[in-house]
Amino acid sequence: MIYSLSLIFGIFCISIILNNFISNDNFIISPAFLCILIAIIYTNLFSLPKNNQLVLNFVINKILRIGIALIGIGLSFNQILQYSLNSIILILFNIILVFVILILIGKVFNLSKKLLILISMGTAICGVTAVIATSTIIKSDKNETGYAVGVVTLFGLFAVLCYPYLANYLFNDNNIQAGIFLGTSIHDTAQVSAAGLIYKETFSANETLNSSMTIKLLRNSFLIIMIPLLAYYFNDSKSENIKSSIKKFFPLFVLGFISLSIIRTLGDFYFVETTFNESWSNLILILKEISKYLILLSVVALGLQIKFSNLKQLGLKPLLIGFIAALSVGVSSFIFLNFNI
Repeated sequence: MIYSLSLIFGIFCISIILNNFISNDNFIISPAFLCILIAIIYTNLFSLPKNNQLVLNFVINKILRIGIALIGIGLSFNQILQYSLNSIILILFNIILVFVILILIGKVFNLSKKLLILISMGTAICGVTAVIATSTIIKSDKNETGYAVGVVTLFGLFAVLCYPYLANYLFNDNNIQAGIFLGTSIHDTAQVSAAGLIYKETFSANETLNSSMTIKLLRNSFLIIMIPLLAYYFNDSKSENIKSSIKKFFPLFVLGFISLSIIRTLGDFYFVETTFNESWSNLILILKEISKYLILLSVVALGLQIKFSNLKQLGLKPLLIGFIAALSVGVSSFIFLNFNI
């Protein structure tokens, strides 16, 4: 455990140092990009301790959630409502689009309906969390669940490394639209936070991280709707798993995120133009920096989980439907943002 924690912190420190050494006025590389890249290289070259997964899960499930919740202090509640209202239609459309396309593909290639549902949930809702939560409801076998997790991880990794730069190109420095694109088209919460941080550090756009995480947390909330619908569809009399699945997998740190945003809104209202304004501003800056570093540590843990040897076992068909699902949400998000916002 000490080795794993030291490894995460060591890669984190190396990434920060490299970022300061490499980046200049003409070339900027995000420490988040370096964190995940170095972690992936390390975990695929060297073997990690058996208890390493426990540490990685703790960092991603606990540390990351604290970091994401703290992002809420960086934007007012009015901004959350603005981002959310403009994006609910897009999120709903992407959910329907992915399910329809994959069901049609499944009929053509005679693929398992449960596998298609797992990949659809992972792509349209909240990545690996949605896959695991859904598997407890539809009772998929281990291979189907493993394939879906692998697909979400693989295409999510590609999106983390490429989408921040693609978003900047597609949206011509419109940082809010870029953030919404990242939040709607990348699968997992950890992946969105990594991509949002890469964009923020590379293009000096804090609002992109804010909008991407706001939209991603809104997407995650649809788990409350989709889990009962799937349970009803599969009509399992033993579906007492519904409440436990929602309670276990629904990201309660969303409430922390919203609460801190409300605190930010109230603080700005009461402290601005008072003697407490400077202290309030400093507190916000400190919490934002803490959030950034907690997310960076989580990005390292995310990278250490990606073993290419595990992804080789996926097979062609799961990769194909995963690619089509990822492409569908990416293209639909781009079209919607260009013509409706």
